[in-house]
Amino acid sequence: MFKYSSRFWLYAPTVLFLLLAAAVTIHWWIAAGAFEKKLAALKGREAVPGITLNWDKAEVGGFPFRLDANFQNLRIAGAGAYGPFSWHSEKFAVHGLTYGRSQDVYEAAGKQQVSWTDSNQGGHATSFLSGSMHGSSILDAQGLRRFDLDIVNLAGPDFTIDRLQFHMRRDPDGNSLDLMVSTDGFQNRTKSAEHLQLYVTLPKAEALMPLLRGEVAWHTATQRWRSQGVTAKPSNDPTADQTLFELLKPLY
Repeated sequence: MFKYSSRFWLYAPTVLFLLLAAAVTIHWWIAAGAFEKKLAALKGREAVPGITLNWDKAEVGGFPFRLDANFQNLRIAGAGAYGPFSWHSEKFAVHGLTYGRSQDVYEAAGKQQVSWTDSNQGGHATSFLSGSMHGSSILDAQGLRRFDLDIVNLAGPDFTIDRLQFHMRRDPDGNSLDLMVSTDGFQNRTKSAEHLQLYVTLPKAEALMPLLRGEVAWHTATQRWRSQGVTAKPSNDPTADQTLFELLKPLY
């Protein structure tokens, strides 16, 4: 006959596992329920000032440690730094952990349609397909701290790019933003280049911090930033390219 202490050590691990499994399950269902309510509240409305989200269908999953949202025909529209912009993705997914730091991972597939307004108030639009399209964002108490985008094998009506990368980092002191964009295998009707890379710093970025916290509209924050008389500072890297500099300018 087992002594009581022997039975305890025999059954305790199983009981502990079941308790943990039950806790994880309950936590996920609570988090998933809150997430679904948040999505319902956002559909067709402003997610942050000046930017509206909409979609045809959304499914929530990811049990037990993630929250996943899979969208069909996701549409993002609003006012950018200089005028209207929009993005339509046939398939889009968001993945986030139900614990740990606030980090989300994004995936997009199918046809992507993008329109934007440049710094001269000119309108542009393009569409493309990609082999893969991934992004991620990290939030903290001050808002968006880092954003990364990596697209492989872009192909549009008048351009191809083997790989496009974009990175945004808020400096720890909150006084500047660092941007980086690079392309491999860029080719359009007038130009081709094996590798292009550009680093840009936005100084005196305190005026942009409310934008990163989702408190003010994009154009409002960038107008306040430009009103200080500051300009973006491109790197002195000899590989830096004016094409990439113009690509970034509609952001600020």
